[in-house]
Amino acid sequence: MFLAIREKRFAKRIARRLLKSHSIVTAGNPDLTGKALYKQILVHSKDIGASGVDQFMLEAEDSVDLWTTSSMKELGFRHIVHFLVMSKYKAGGHVGAVVSFREIVYSLIPSDL
Repeated sequence: MFLAIREKRFAKRIARRLLKSHSIVTAGNPDLTGKALYKQILVHSKDIGASGVDQFMLEAEDSVDLWTTSSMKELGFRHIVHFLVMSKYKAGGHVGAVVSFREIVYSLIPSDL
């Protein structure tokens, strides 16, 4: 039970930080879209350094192919946030989660971002 609460807080904290960075980056760069926008958001949020953002995006694209249908044409912001949450959780030495990070992230991140 306590693990589930910690995992929810963990996922929400990252999702909210990225949403805030999304607002700031898009306000300053209204013409930025897609991968270029996501890279700027990740760097702005300090979740991924500028030197690692390209590799992170490649890994996210490869990973998303595994958990989505072939009908999806490109990476969305929700996917980036979900992948970041899972990556950071795994990097913390955790093997599996009790909660669904996807459900938490998707409840916080609008589908049109």
